[in-house]
Amino acid sequence: MKILILVFTLYFSFDVFAQSSVKTHREHEAHVHGAGTLAIAFDDLVGHVEFKAASEGVLGFEHNAKSEADQKELRALTAKFENEISKFVIFEPALNCRFSKEKIAMILEKVSPKKEKQSGKIEGEHSDFVANFKVVCEKSVLDSKLTIDFSSFSKMKDLDVTVLVGDLQKNAEAKLKLITIELKK
Repeated sequence: MKILILVFTLYFSFDVFAQSSVKTHREHEAHVHGAGTLAIAFDDLVGHVEFKAASEGVLGFEHNAKSEADQKELRALTAKFENEISKFVIFEPALNCRFSKEKIAMILEKVSPKKEKQSGKIEGEHSDFVANFKVVCEKSVLDSKLTIDFSSFSKMKDLDVTVLVGDLQKNAEAKLKLITIELKK
C-alpha cells in the first residue's frame, strides 16, 4: 500500500510538470477559492480518493470553527462526505465499489510569526478541507464509466479531476456540473 501511495505521489508530481506546458488544462495554485482537486488512483481493485479544496468553497468559511454554528457546519460537511462520497464519486453499480473513510479534516494554514507580523494575517485565516477515502471494488474499474458530481457545492466553481488506473491516466475539469469519464484506453 505504501508503494501505491509513493507511486501515486510521484506520478502526480511529474504530471504537474508535464501539464505546465499544456494550454487546455489549467492547474490551480495552492488555495484558490472556489477551486479544488480530486485525485483517484487504483492499483488493481483497490483505490484511493483524495478531495482537496479551500474550505470556503465547500464549507462557506475558512477561519477556525470556534463558534457553535461553525462547528455544526463543519460536523455537517464532514458527515456529508463520510456518508455521501458515493454520490460525489460514482462508480458503475456492477463494480460493487465500497468506500471507507481514511481522513476528513479542515486543515488550517500555518502562518509564521514573522509572516503574520508582515502580512497582518493571523494563523488559521485560510484553511483547506480534505477528504481521503479508500475504495475497494469487486471488479476492475477499467473499461467502465466514472461519474463525478460536486454540483451540490454552489461555491465550487472548478474541480480538477485526475484518475489513474494502472497505466491509464484521465484528466477532466468539472465546473458546477456532473461529468462522466470513460476509463478506457
